[in-house]
Amino acid sequence: MQPVLPTQTDLRELTSHRDEACISIYLRSSPIPRESDESRIALKGAVAHAERELKEKGMDPEQLREIIGPLEDLDDDPAFWTDQTRGFAIFAAPGFLRVFRLVNDLRNHLAVGDRFDIGMLLRAVSFSHEAFVLSLTEGTIELYALTSNQPVRHLELQLPDDVHSVLEYTTSEDDAPMPRAQGARGEKTEQRKYCRIAQDAVLDAIGDSTIPLILAASIDLEPAYRAVNHYRHLAEQGVGANPESLSLVDLTERARAILDDLHAADLTSWWEHFELERSRDKATADLGHVARAATAAAIDELVFDMDSTLEGSIDEAGALQVAQGASADTYGIVDEIAARVLRAGGTARAVRSDDMPAGSPVAAVLRYPY
Repeated sequence: MQPVLPTQTDLRELTSHRDEACISIYLRSSPIPRESDESRIALKGAVAHAERELKEKGMDPEQLREIIGPLEDLDDDPAFWTDQTRGFAIFAAPGFLRVFRLVNDLRNHLAVGDRFDIGMLLRAVSFSHEAFVLSLTEGTIELYALTSNQPVRHLELQLPDDVHSVLEYTTSEDDAPMPRAQGARGEKTEQRKYCRIAQDAVLDAIGDSTIPLILAASIDLEPAYRAVNHYRHLAEQGVGANPESLSLVDLTERARAILDDLHAADLTSWWEHFELERSRDKATADLGHVARAATAAAIDELVFDMDSTLEGSIDEAGALQVAQGASADTYGIVDEIAARVLRAGGTARAVRSDDMPAGSPVAAVLRYPY
């Protein structure tokens, strides 16, 4: 099975690759098996179109088959079609093939040139479509995995058989029932002990993940869990209702809304950081300035308009030439800037046009005044 999303190493590899025949294919897909026929037809059409385009450029037939053959083989690979998501990206060149399954909606797109078109791939990795949801009550401890396109998935937790006894009543010598811990302080002690057990099981299940964890806990256990939490990516906002009162559908909808809020808050924080750095001459939203800084490896963080269609070229000194439209000698300027930032070890993040400053498709925080 192919990876869902590319790593930073994958992105740097793709942005660095140069060849006279680089094929980039983006196709819509569906996790519903019976709907895969449309994707297979679209893939065949894209491969055939790329082959014709390379033939017209006079590419050596043997080298052409080296590229096209593996692409055609995908259509005959049952494993490739049995576990689809909402889309996939394919990158092919002589001796090179990479396929990524993506969890966001795509438009079908084909590009053939001297470099891979990674713009849509960057858009896909800019937003986290995943979260863990912990449902925590005195009677249940459940962990779920949430993605944008799959049903919510229950994750098994390794819990002690007697975990719930931490909060149960015990008996005294005269058999009179009494709480295991007396008073408000004792009750909180037992709640925190219970939550530590839950947290240990959660951390064992999710490992070193950076995916947000959303807490859905009863009113008394939520503060107890947060008090013992050691997971850096626990969302500050909880579901705000006892999970026993919610269906799994309701729980999922509330968690997705929190995930959207997390994205919005994170972006707001970034723009505040950008304005602070701009006051120190360490940030800019000028397109030409950003192109030069990207070429000089001077950009630490880039935010760019995911819908930008600007075409042109950027030379090795960072000089920018904007074209009136796409041609064989042009490419997406904003995507190329993002690629240069990634190759230099910076980060690049795609956002919607409405989230960009007026008049600019890019904004960058610099490593130093440039």
